[in-house]
Amino acid sequence: MPFTHTSTDHNPLLHETEMIVRDIDLLAQHIGHLILGKHRHIAEILAAKHNTLTPSTDTMIDRAVKQLTVTTADQRHRRDGWLFQYMTWITMRMTMLGQNLITQPPHENPGQHGIDGLGILLTANDEIKAILIAEDKFTEDPRSMIRKEVWPEFALFEKGEFDSQLVNKVTGLLNHLDANKIDQMVANDIYKIENRIYRAGITPLFEHSTPKKRKKLFKDYDKNVKGVNHERRHGVTFTDADIRAWMDNLSKKIIDSLESQRP
Repeated sequence: MPFTHTSTDHNPLLHETEMIVRDIDLLAQHIGHLILGKHRHIAEILAAKHNTLTPSTDTMIDRAVKQLTVTTADQRHRRDGWLFQYMTWITMRMTMLGQNLITQPPHENPGQHGIDGLGILLTANDEIKAILIAEDKFTEDPRSMIRKEVWPEFALFEKGEFDSQLVNKVTGLLNHLDANKIDQMVANDIYKIENRIYRAGITPLFEHSTPKKRKKLFKDYDKNVKGVNHERRHGVTFTDADIRAWMDNLSKKIIDSLESQRP
């Protein structure tokens, strides 16, 4: 597995999962496949199942390499945020192994708008147990980014402002089920606020590397996602001394992995 995870219960504020990269080459390989649209293949690998990797074309690989190659600070920030979403998508799959989880595929392009991460946790009877909504920010200013961009977004989800978007995406992910069952889910489950679990992905500064200091980054989480059940409030963190240099290195490894896949 590319990651190990450390879990910290910051009761009553939130539950935190820290990502620790153990195999950056394997991570680069996984992300390379994800960029090429092979999310089902990676989900199977993470679940210790085996399937056949479908082929990719030179054009697909050329485009992926172009997306990973940056020349400006703005391009770099968009690329880094995009790759961080792939990292947290892998974490969502890893931390819920053995559960009936359906996930939205990662975004296809840097800077793409929409929900960064979306998962549906189903019961054994294919009833909605929880809807997971994720916002990820790869930044050197984590506290400001959470306060100005993540909390307002989560608060709008709590108010129902994005219910149409949720219905559209959730029903699309559940289209393998009977149409009547999906209609029942829309009527009975998707709108329930208590079914929603939020996950804020962030990159604490290196000086925030202790659990106590990381917890401070999530101040006011409970004011925007209210309730005594702090399991509705999750955080995913990744820390490095220089997150931009680290992501440059990861990008180079992804490109190398992509080049090795040419037909």
